[in-house]
Amino acid sequence: MVRTVTRFSAATVVLVITGVIAALIALAIILVLVDANASNMIVGVILDIGDFFTTPFQGMFPQSTEERDVLINWGIALLVYLAVGGLIARIAR
Repeated sequence: MVRTVTRFSAATVVLVITGVIAALIALAIILVLVDANASNMIVGVILDIGDFFTTPFQGMFPQSTEERDVLINWGIALLVYLAVGGLIARIAR
């Protein structure tokens, strides 16, 4: 019984971490699309976090504008984080 609770807890932790990362990436995408003021401290921090987590995906599909580039490439990163996090959580259960 203890093993089941531990595995469930590990899966929950993975899903929460993945969800937070995905939410931050989604928020960063929205901030770029609405042309938020990047010199604002809060906006800057969120954009930096989004940039950090999406680094491997940047430039994957170059687009004509920065907004489309962020939407496509960061969107792919968002989906990959959710898929991989879900897979790891399923394995942990």
